[in-house]
Amino acid sequence: MILRCTHYKLNIKVNKSILFIILLFSFIAITTISYSQSSELYIPLNIQDAYKNKTRSKDGKPGENYWQNRADYLINVDFNPKTRLLEGSEKIMYFNNSPDTLKEIVIHLYPDYFKKGNARDNNIDFADESDGVTIENIAIDKKDINVNQGSRNVKFYHTYLKLKLDSYLLPNSQIELDILWNYTVNQGSHVRTGTVDSTSFFIAYFFPHIAVYDDIHGWNEYEYTGNTEFYNDFGDYVVSISVPESFIVWATGTLQNPEEVLSEKYLQRYKSAMTSDSIIHIIDSTEFSQNKAISKNEQNVWKFKADNIPDFAFALSDHYLWDATSLVVEEKAGRRVLIDAAYNKESNDFYKVAEIARQSIEYMSFNFPGVPFPYPQMTVFNGGTGMEFPMILNNMSVYHPNMGHHPNKEHLLLVFTAHEIAHTYFPFFMGTNEIDYAWMDEGWATLTEYILGTELDTINTTKILSINKYKKAIGTEIDFPLISMSKITKNPTYKINSLPKAAIFNLILKDLLGDDLFRKTLHEYMERWNGKHPMPYDFFYTFNEACGQDLNWLYKPWFFEYGYPDLAIKDVNIKADDYEIVIEKIGNYPVPVDLKILFSDGTFEIIHEKVSIWKNGKDIFTVIDTTNKTIIKIETGNQDIPDADMTNNIIVL
Repeated sequence: MILRCTHYKLNIKVNKSILFIILLFSFIAITTISYSQSSELYIPLNIQDAYKNKTRSKDGKPGENYWQNRADYLINVDFNPKTRLLEGSEKIMYFNNSPDTLKEIVIHLYPDYFKKGNARDNNIDFADESDGVTIENIAIDKKDINVNQGSRNVKFYHTYLKLKLDSYLLPNSQIELDILWNYTVNQGSHVRTGTVDSTSFFIAYFFPHIAVYDDIHGWNEYEYTGNTEFYNDFGDYVVSISVPESFIVWATGTLQNPEEVLSEKYLQRYKSAMTSDSIIHIIDSTEFSQNKAISKNEQNVWKFKADNIPDFAFALSDHYLWDATSLVVEEKAGRRVLIDAAYNKESNDFYKVAEIARQSIEYMSFNFPGVPFPYPQMTVFNGGTGMEFPMILNNMSVYHPNMGHHPNKEHLLLVFTAHEIAHTYFPFFMGTNEIDYAWMDEGWATLTEYILGTELDTINTTKILSINKYKKAIGTEIDFPLISMSKITKNPTYKINSLPKAAIFNLILKDLLGDDLFRKTLHEYMERWNGKHPMPYDFFYTFNEACGQDLNWLYKPWFFEYGYPDLAIKDVNIKADDYEIVIEKIGNYPVPVDLKILFSDGTFEIIHEKVSIWKNGKDIFTVIDTTNKTIIKIETGNQDIPDADMTNNIIVL
């Protein structure tokens, strides 16, 4: 039998009643000190203002004065695959639900990432440098304004513009914007969007998008440089995409006019997939010339509609295969999700993607996070990178040359697909601010991918994404606290914090609370904040309140302090037939204790202690082995939690 204890003993004899009183007051004093040290988190002044204004509350719920703005989009796009010219018009209804009078509106122009002279986090092909977005016209409430450089109404910055309003936008009022724009889609530098092959494209970040104005930062005047991803308000989208007759379009939202763009044979397959649990090959490898699949018009207009989403993306090709199936995600209501995959005939791994996507959505809906998939469809498009958008993914083939060698690419395909689909919940369902706090979505997606990969593939080992990058940087000067704002960190710090480090914390939290309480608490967080904009403290305080524990003792080191996890086997004391195994927490990041004890008879025992053993602030924990067996080797460690110094993790007796 293995016993556990903290590393202190009483060696004095006193009256039992006096001892009880001493211990009682000692416990109260220790508890008070511990709580006072852990009960308050550092809160920046602008977030303190949110609590004063009652837009947020310290129980983690949206405050009584919580608000968020909204923008609904009506977009028409004409895309020429030969010239890669994208021309668009959009009507935006912007709703100012804030208590503030807005004197200007900030509009993101993400394609200006490729504009000559702009700073970027990634290198691009010289040929893809361009003049960026051309704004042909802007009208405010039907009144045209001067958009030329030097205009008093419009000022252009790195990847956004500021639109000065002559008539201010009052609280609880709305404004209509009409914008005409065009730009040339990038060809050789596929940064989340652009050309996939000569007649296949994934188009994202493509339209003038009103920035978020929120209760924490005001306008999100963010210069997009390629690392950080999303922070958008929710809105309804109605989008029409005009392309030549030989092209099929896949997009965010539900296709509104399949009868107009699909010939009868393929229309019936498409409709069949919407009610089928099996994979339907809408276009198979013998029919990959899609001229037969679509209506014979010189141009086809593909119409899509999506409600209450933060962004829109689309893809097209004239030679991709197309698989589809569907899944009931709410059994009582019988609600189905259409799941499809569009891919190059040469991408051998994508023949399994529709089924993998189906398995992933089923697991997420009924197991983890255990919330029914919130959207009516999900497309996995064989693109040029790994990147999520609402209801459509840009997913690179694992056989792509950039992927390098991997011993099991089928397993890699599973976890990559699961990771991108998991973003449906974070940030699309939850509306988190990835620009400032990427860990609030990437950490959950990475944990979901890890859990799903472990459960669905029991043969191959699933590792936390990019954990080796964290191991290399652990405890160094580039190992920043998790709370560090994502937009001011660069790789590898950005990737380390947003992916493995955040996922490891979430895994430790899950282990601490246990599966049932963790699931209940996570559901409470998602229920409170879906369709809204949670910030880190909304997460911290919701978990505290929902699980009934003050977890600030765990948040503080992991999020607010420089540090690292590091456990050591400090000593082994043999007393009679018992062994006292002394574990020291050298690093300041609390982590669980995992021991493997090997006995002389060839047997072994695994000991696991939750991270709560360090809650009292002590750095020593003792495990007592009373099995009456001879121990020959002890090692501590966990493949999922890096340890800064592995040289003190093993003792051979």
